[in-house]
Amino acid sequence: MKEAFVETRNYIQIREAISSLIAQPRTTDRMGLAYGNFGLGKSVSLERIAYQEDAMLIRCDQTWSVTSTLRRLCGEMSLDPSGSNAQLFERIVEALSLEPRLIIIDEVDTILRSDKLGVFELFRDLHDETRNVIFFVGMEEALAKIKRHRHYFSRLSKVVKFEPIGREDIAKFCALAEVEIGGDLVEYFAKRYANLRQIKVFLIRLEEWAELNEVTKIGLAEFKAAGVER
Repeated sequence: MKEAFVETRNYIQIREAISSLIAQPRTTDRMGLAYGNFGLGKSVSLERIAYQEDAMLIRCDQTWSVTSTLRRLCGEMSLDPSGSNAQLFERIVEALSLEPRLIIIDEVDTILRSDKLGVFELFRDLHDETRNVIFFVGMEEALAKIKRHRHYFSRLSKVVKFEPIGREDIAKFCALAEVEIGGDLVEYFAKRYANLRQIKVFLIRLEEWAELNEVTKIGLAEFKAAGVER
């Protein structure tokens, strides 16, 4: 497949939400959330935006604590990671106040558990102290989890739901294949596999099959004959 970025509907939505938060006055709440199922282009969209905005893109993991998160942020900002939590926090606040920087937190579900809420509260405190833009990204249940804590939810100025991939997005994605993909196969993908991760697997397999069988265009009939759906 060709290496190119596809501007899907979901990417455009999250891009617009983040741009809106950046443009808001610093006196307003500037936190946002994007949520949705896997395979809808969240990761590639975040990487693209982080590159464009010189943002900190940080993915949560199960080992996070308040201390390790503060040290991780210091590392991302080239700050001294030594000292107490209070010292690290003040160091980060000072840096973000002098030079605001978009912070994107992926896999936020990990820190929405009861034993990890201290980490989420840390990001809320950083936002409140600096009015820096902080954008969270999570799975389908992320919004419901945040809504259980009204004092967190009330700070979300922008909420974006990642929708199933539509026909237009799938057509753009299929255009990256090294073999021509017929319209009937695009329609089939749109009805049955509205998930770019799965479609990418199919396209890679189809490219290999097409090369072996000297085929230049693949429609639904060829897709079924290739047996890549098993």
